[in-house]
Amino acid sequence: MREMGRILKKIWRKEYREPLSVAIFLFAVTFLFLLNSPLHIWIGADSGTDSSVFKTVAFMMDKGYMPYRDTFDHKGPLIYILNWIGNHISAYRGIWAVEFISLYITFAGIYKIARLKCGRFCSAVTLLVSASLLFSWFKGGNYTEEYALPFITVSLYIFIDYLLNQKVGRLRLAVCGLSFGAVCLLRVNMISVWMIFCMAIFIRCIMEKKYLELRKFVGFFLLGFCIIVLPMMLWLLMNHALQDFWEEYIRFNLVYTSAAGGRALFSAKWEAFFAFFDKPLLLFCIVISVYMWRDNKLLYGLCICYLFATLLLISMAGMTYGHYGMILVPAAAFPVASLFGLIDKSFAESVDRAVLVLITGCFLCVAVMPDWFKLVESLPQIYSERETEHTSEVVNAVCRMIEENTSAEDKISVYGNWDIIYIRSSRVHATKYSYQYPIGDVMPGILDAYWEELERELPEMIVVQQGRYDGSMSDFVMTHGYQILWAENVENGAMVFAKQ
Repeated sequence: MREMGRILKKIWRKEYREPLSVAIFLFAVTFLFLLNSPLHIWIGADSGTDSSVFKTVAFMMDKGYMPYRDTFDHKGPLIYILNWIGNHISAYRGIWAVEFISLYITFAGIYKIARLKCGRFCSAVTLLVSASLLFSWFKGGNYTEEYALPFITVSLYIFIDYLLNQKVGRLRLAVCGLSFGAVCLLRVNMISVWMIFCMAIFIRCIMEKKYLELRKFVGFFLLGFCIIVLPMMLWLLMNHALQDFWEEYIRFNLVYTSAAGGRALFSAKWEAFFAFFDKPLLLFCIVISVYMWRDNKLLYGLCICYLFATLLLISMAGMTYGHYGMILVPAAAFPVASLFGLIDKSFAESVDRAVLVLITGCFLCVAVMPDWFKLVESLPQIYSERETEHTSEVVNAVCRMIEENTSAEDKISVYGNWDIIYIRSSRVHATKYSYQYPIGDVMPGILDAYWEELERELPEMIVVQQGRYDGSMSDFVMTHGYQILWAENVENGAMVFAKQ
């Protein structure tokens, strides 16, 4: 015991105290926030719509199928790789471990950004303030935005540290390029941090005639980019999925974000922009950046440009899906840290500190802390119910029906957008399209291809999502002699049909 005490005392020496205490704090905040995930180890509820799609693609990969070629979705390949890793940790909740690592790195990056301007305590508060935006935008997690956050935050830290302290190195440049590549492999409209800061640094190097330095920047950045992108493209090429990747990830998304897809009119983009911009904290960050302009025109000007560029990119689709806003979280970190830096300075110089602290305290109490308090309040109840079944009765009933009437090798089809049925029943989908809406509204040809494949495959069972039983499905099941086995609500509920 005495020896153990000496070891612990040695570990807790002054030089280790801060990193260990910060690591524990970050762990606690990450674990606490992820109580918002239905896949949390204490919850295990139904995964969300998009999350279920990603998990289905990963499930199909385990069965020997390829994304894009054999199972349609229009996100980048990295999201499926991450969900595949999650499946190998644990069949259903394993992705939560990947979420935890992703969010932990994000919070660590925000803390590091804050440390560039203020002390340990204020940096911790900066993290809580910035992360408070996630409460509105997390929406259950396992989204591309969530996995883009660590790459965006780390790169933002590298850019700010360079512009503030001229710190740059080969490893940092490669990490920045790798992060850019990773986000491109998730969804390309999340690259605003590189668009703004890389362009600014490039122009500055040209104006100052630092050509050798610029060559080093570009070279190692591209090296990092290629380290992650080339293996992924080679994997798709070797498995004959590269052309399908182009059609679904590039061509489909171009239609999806245009008026031709019927979902991205200018008025919709305009409304989406202000829907995401309508956050007191974001407005507060702009005010802080404008005020701090006099201290560093370039850096705070870039912070404002970065915030608006992010808003413009996430508004491209004209949709107000909450999870799109997640990538705005890192944009709040440096302005908020700058405010707390002023507070630190005011304490040191005894200048207007009472007024500054009072204003900041009021803002925290009204706009930030209530969400964290609610989460802490819910902690005992969530823990006490950790062994309780949280999946919906309808999902359980449908999956039980599938398991009782098909074998593990049989294929099924779910009509609508309800991919959790494939995951919970462990059945592969019969056609390339595990879901048909809203993608069939964007490209009607997708629905034609779905019906053609369904005609060829004639799966053992067809599940119709609530509200999706239409004339096309009615004609199909009647023509091919499918019998209804189960219906939650004959008029407008979920339905299960079996082949006779």
